[in-house]
Amino acid sequence: MRNPAVPFALLISVTGASLALALWHPFSPSAPAPPAGERPTGDAGRGAVVFAESCAGCHGADADGGIGPALRGSGQTAADVAAVVATGRGTMPAGLVTGRDAADVAAYVATLSE
Repeated sequence: MRNPAVPFALLISVTGASLALALWHPFSPSAPAPPAGERPTGDAGRGAVVFAESCAGCHGADADGGIGPALRGSGQTAADVAAVVATGRGTMPAGLVTGRDAADVAAYVATLSE
């Protein structure tokens, strides 16, 4: 006769390991945050295109939220957004967009945040 505790223990172990890896983010790139007080400059028009390609899947096409939080009306500055893009937050990994794309997305989201 099989012990019913064995499959249950296996299920709990696999679930726990999966959760630990999901929370740990071992494969997330780590990008440095912009220096304090330095306001990133970017092109909000170009940022709208980058947002649609890289961010809208989680934050919604109109930035009204979805899997990720709503960004429209959030009151975030371009510097706030740039820091989150660089370092990540919650389930959003760091560095999804970098360089000019990151500055442009930050400028675009700042226009929505007002």
